[in-house]
Amino acid sequence: MDNTLQLHSTQYTPLRNKRSRHLLQREETLNVSPILNDTSIFKNLNDSSLRHVLDESSILVNPSSTGDHLSEEFFEIIQSSRPSSVLDTLARLAQVCCDSLELIEPWNRYNVHNYWLAEEANTWKLIHCLYADSISEHPESLENLVTEATLSQQSLVNALFRSDSELRLLQLLVDWLEATAAYQEEATKTSAPVIGNNIHWGNTLHELLIGNSLFNKEKNKSLVTCMDPDAPRRQNKSIHSDDMKDDSDLCKRIFTEVRCGKFQEAVSLCISAGQAWRGAVLQGWKLLHYLPKDDPTDPLEIQGNPSRDLWKWCALGIANCASENIYYRATIGILSGHLPSALLACQGSWEDILWAHLKIQIEVRVDKFLHEHHLTVDANTTPSDVLELLQAEFQTDEISLQQVFSAVKSLMDGKRESNYQLCQRYLMLGQVRTIMLNSLEWLENANERFIRFLAHLILVLRQMGKDPQHDVGDQVLEKYVTLLTNRLVDGSVESPELIAYYTSTVPAEKQIILYANFMDQIHKSDYRQGVVKAGLDAGIDVGASARMAIKKAIADIQQGYGNVELNFTQTSVIEKDKTLISKVISSLEWLALVDNQLEEALWLNNAMIRTFIFIGNTDAANACLTSFNKMFSNFINTVDSSTSELREHLCLKAYLDALEGFATWYRHFISGQPKDVQPLPPDATFSDKVYHEQQCAQVEKKKAIWINAVSHQSRHTKSLLYNVLLFPGGWLQDESDSTSSDNFNQEEKTERLKQLDTLRRLCVPEIVILLLKILQSNEDIESHKEAIKLGNLIAAENRALYQVFNRSKLMEILERIKESSLFLMEKGTDILGFEIRE
Repeated sequence: MDNTLQLHSTQYTPLRNKRSRHLLQREETLNVSPILNDTSIFKNLNDSSLRHVLDESSILVNPSSTGDHLSEEFFEIIQSSRPSSVLDTLARLAQVCCDSLELIEPWNRYNVHNYWLAEEANTWKLIHCLYADSISEHPESLENLVTEATLSQQSLVNALFRSDSELRLLQLLVDWLEATAAYQEEATKTSAPVIGNNIHWGNTLHELLIGNSLFNKEKNKSLVTCMDPDAPRRQNKSIHSDDMKDDSDLCKRIFTEVRCGKFQEAVSLCISAGQAWRGAVLQGWKLLHYLPKDDPTDPLEIQGNPSRDLWKWCALGIANCASENIYYRATIGILSGHLPSALLACQGSWEDILWAHLKIQIEVRVDKFLHEHHLTVDANTTPSDVLELLQAEFQTDEISLQQVFSAVKSLMDGKRESNYQLCQRYLMLGQVRTIMLNSLEWLENANERFIRFLAHLILVLRQMGKDPQHDVGDQVLEKYVTLLTNRLVDGSVESPELIAYYTSTVPAEKQIILYANFMDQIHKSDYRQGVVKAGLDAGIDVGASARMAIKKAIADIQQGYGNVELNFTQTSVIEKDKTLISKVISSLEWLALVDNQLEEALWLNNAMIRTFIFIGNTDAANACLTSFNKMFSNFINTVDSSTSELREHLCLKAYLDALEGFATWYRHFISGQPKDVQPLPPDATFSDKVYHEQQCAQVEKKKAIWINAVSHQSRHTKSLLYNVLLFPGGWLQDESDSTSSDNFNQEEKTERLKQLDTLRRLCVPEIVILLLKILQSNEDIESHKEAIKLGNLIAAENRALYQVFNRSKLMEILERIKESSLFLMEKGTDILGFEIRE
């Protein structure tokens, strides 16, 4: 066959790139319409339902719930962490963040709602690599490593990295930035794949092979006529537009691979795309190194580029060439140490800009070191004049890491660093103290996720022995515990161990307050035993926390009461929130679950009853008594009889029994009294009169029964009321030799005495008035004589009851006694009820 014909035949034309399409004839195509029409699923699925199915299937995790489970997972990790396993702890913290990120759809993992999760994972990874380097042993000086007169470039630079901590830190940060970029690239899977066909510019080659044949009716005269890489520039012509697009995609992908630290993959991409020359260009930055020989007579094998400096000179031309692809220029700039071209592809990303600066700084330091040790490098092929020329062209100065961050900030176009990025910056600079100081500001403005991160950062730093601001760390942990507590909304808790653990990380006095707030949120009895056990296991003083929780519950009731010293009349409060009352009463259960807290429980139960008496809710006060008796059924025989708590309890019980007795008497007296029969009309018939007499007889009988019942109830109620007035040693007055619990401070004891005095001023006059109401409720002379004798009881110095009466109450009592005296005088006796003798 004629070679000319072969050249122009499409039979031997190489396959085109991925944009080529093989079109089927109409009869060769697959018609799926009958299949879809006959399938029941698709038959009944309209457009809207199909869209719904697609939406449902595309969502793996609700963005609002992303990372909600991290608190529990972080707790599992941090509670088992030890100072000897900090690296493992950091790795696990980073991993759970990555696991949460991978639950999200790939295209949403790094969006504005979920980017914080990636930043947190990256921060834990950063701390891991920084701490791993800090605990590793490194030579103190270069002289300890350089023992030979001459070394290869690679050996010398390796020694430099091992001895120079600042350079090693820069490389550490570069490795971290590349690893995080590689993870992001793998997690998002957004980069278009580069299909390798080992053919360089296949579409251009196709056009050249067709040439002037009949198949090429519209020949592009601006197309290059040669296939070498320099042809477009040499001939001032272009390649095929599809090849230009492929080149652009390839260059972008190469830069992405280099950005992800996958240099060999970038070279492999070039080779698979038929551009081995481009892969060779990328490898020119490698340092010269001699491979070890087993036999001295073996030929010398080398790695790297013997003409590395000359390559950098040529690379500078590519980096500065405006007509080149910006990603290719950026890749060459990164490898050669040319910052302006490297920044072209960074697109305002904080991580990318930082990576570019750090890579360039490493290159600057390595080049400077090699130039300073030019004679030490074995077989250095770079003349001195070339070195001077390179130093003149590469104007990048060696700057500190702090200056690097300043330069990065200036290139961010006014964008602010996120809180995570600020932490990363301070960690890189070793400024842990600055993180601590900024934490106080972050606590006011940051969300719960970032505060959780700060709390665990504090705990990890403490295990490392690097917590310069311990008091600030405590505030962060307190804030985190408060956030965890505030999340409890239904009075239950599924994992009390979590809150107990973090509470145990703050000072003891703060532990009591935080755990008390936690206990105050738990209203359901089924969960309280678990809360107590978790606190005890964590080493928290649960008894003190329980007492504080009960005090807080009492304070919630007292908030509308005011100053007990100035209020001598009961406050009339209509308690609408019965849930709050129930919560306060049931809070005593905390002390029932803790050992050796009976006296404290009795103290607080008394305080609770006093509060309810102050606000006029005697039903709640009685409920306190009943609840306490159920929780501590045998407390009367257990508590020391000389304690002031037991004496006060008996006083309060006597008062409440008296009020209950009076209420019972009053119900009998008012509602139980039979009503008189209506009088007969004048024209009543005989049968009506008989019926009326029968009714009157029945009423009189009922009245007799009622009078007897009221009389009996009156005697019982008077006995209860006198129990208050005649209480041994004085009602609500401590005896001189009484003892009290040591778990209450002097301020609380003083406040208790003030409240007892106020209650005496409120309740004793009330009891006297109630007693007078009973005594004056009938026309019995003896009852009125007893009412007058009450004046003697009040005025007696042995009890000094008159001291608790204010002027208005005393006037009311005297007025009632005067009424009894007038009644007795009407009955023919003197004012004291004695017979008057002529």
